Amino acid sequence: MMLQTMRDNAQSWVAKVIVGVIVLIFALTGWESISRFTNDAETAAEVNGQTITKLELEQAVALQKRQLVQQLQQMGNQFDPSMIDDAFLRTSVLDGLIERAVLLQGAEDAGFQISDQMIDQLILSTPDFQVDGKFDANRFDVVIRNMGMPSRMAFRDLVRQQLMITQYRNGYEATAFATPKERQQLVALENQTRDFAVINVPVGEVDAQVSDDEVETYYNDNASQFMTPERVVLETLTLKRASFFDQVQVDEQAVEELYQREIGNLAEQRRASHILVEVADDDAAAKQKIDAAAARIAAGEDFAAVAADVSDDTGSSRDGGDLGYIVKGSFDDAFDDALFALQPDEVSAPVRSTYGYHLIKLTDLKAPEVPSLDSMREELVQELKVQQVERRFVEASQELANLAHEAPDLAEPAAALGVSVETLGPVERLGGEGLAANPKVMNAAFSDDVLKNGFNSELLELDADTVAVVRVKEHQEPSQRPLTEVSSEIREQLAYAKAEQAAAERAASLAEQLREQTLDSDAVAEQLAAEWQLHEAAARAEGDIEPALLRQVFALPKPAADEPVYASIKQPAGGYWLVSLRGVATAEDVQSAEGAPDQYALFVAGQSGQQDFAGAQQQLRTDADIERH
Repeated sequence: MMLQTMRDNAQSWVAKVIVGVIVLIFALTGWESISRFTNDAETAAEVNGQTITKLELEQAVALQKRQLVQQLQQMGNQFDPSMIDDAFLRTSVLDGLIERAVLLQGAEDAGFQISDQMIDQLILSTPDFQVDGKFDANRFDVVIRNMGMPSRMAFRDLVRQQLMITQYRNGYEATAFATPKERQQLVALENQTRDFAVINVPVGEVDAQVSDDEVETYYNDNASQFMTPERVVLETLTLKRASFFDQVQVDEQAVEELYQREIGNLAEQRRASHILVEVADDDAAAKQKIDAAAARIAAGEDFAAVAADVSDDTGSSRDGGDLGYIVKGSFDDAFDDALFALQPDEVSAPVRSTYGYHLIKLTDLKAPEVPSLDSMREELVQELKVQQVERRFVEASQELANLAHEAPDLAEPAAALGVSVETLGPVERLGGEGLAANPKVMNAAFSDDVLKNGFNSELLELDADTVAVVRVKEHQEPSQRPLTEVSSEIREQLAYAKAEQAAAERAASLAEQLREQTLDSDAVAEQLAAEWQLHEAAARAEGDIEPALLRQVFALPKPAADEPVYASIKQPAGGYWLVSLRGVATAEDVQSAEGAPDQYALFVAGQSGQQDFAGAQQQLRTDADIERH
């Protein structure tokens, strides 16, 4: 676990520059991309005399909010727009703008500079600006425009600023180092093992007495916990592609026409052999040669033997000129016309093609297997229906979108399309079952237009075969649940809290008695009716031990000789562990292991460099004259 952290943090300054710029280009949070070219006199803040305008702040907040909404929407049914606190967001964005201004001024005062050539090289080598591995200016313009950048110069200025800040950071982080003692201390800590025993102190029977006054006091002090959730009852109108299949009819003539087209595509296959005489510069000589070959065949000589002797097609001449089975369109028109006019074993007259002169022999013929209309009917009918359904579904979807936009409710669109309006809910923002499980439906239902203004939603494409429109029929605001409804819930909660507190007190008492030696381990085990579990030489990343327990055990102080350290530790799922830490050891051979010290030194240096930069950053903030308006 520690070694993985080292690998994550021990990066060279070059890697950090690259990562910083990639983060800048591909993961802009929005506010970094705001250009400062504005004459707006209203000031949001000043940093050492440098102005951050209110216009700039509002633009940054809008961009940041847009990106947050997109990120929340990607969370699916967990998306809740009310999670965004506008006041907090504005404060956070302004803090970011101020922090950036402070760092840029610090980098400029330290004398850091970025050359135009460095920016050019970065832009030219960025994959997102490339097409087929090469920089493309049009692609570059599209990408930076989607980032919200007003111009190429504004983007170059942004890159320059980010590189300045990265260089300034690396001035601290890349120069940090670890002393041999620091390295050895980390090695010793990381490879430390501990011997300890643990016993479980469970939460007892939850039968604690809880008075009515306690219940009422808890209810009054925590009233916000006992509110009904905000819910809506929805009216939905849904179109499914599959429902249109029963509404379309296919006539016999259309089936017959499609059948004829299908069987017309079944190609006859003809096996051919040929003799080719290529035409070089002398067409007459080539024609004379092919005529001589035709005469030999007419005189009774074997076609294959003549092909082997005469044909310039070396690939087929070895096989007697055989070209295999051919469908129409495989060669040029002159060849096809001659071949498909032959009878089996018939040889054509010389044929001129783009390749030269041919003699063609039809050696075999395969007529296509034509299926009957009845055997293909179901498939043909389905294909014709699919075509009609696709057209009807698209038309109906568009009609629904138009009607829903114009109508005051869903009754008119439902009547026009012959479908029923269904009622769904009440459902919460996080959704429910059926259509309410679809994030698009819930996002639309709780949008301002639908929830607050009472409009029908836009057409929602739920999947490739389903569209819907929703409307809020009833909006149920959060309300206080009465005490009588939640009293049993509170009583159980308080009773469990008392039982857990009793377990905590018992575990603490047993640990104290063990320290004072008024009880020994055997007596504790007898009281708890359980056994101590012994763990010897347990490492920090021991896989068989509960991580929460292991973290707390390694946080305990080293025990003195023959005097264990005792502690009670809370379990994540309830109850406590009683721990007896008996020994701490460090493997000496690990400290001197070859290669390990460098890895540990990188980690220590990385941590030290980050602390140095954080200190410098804090000092810049302390020294800066920052005024928020």
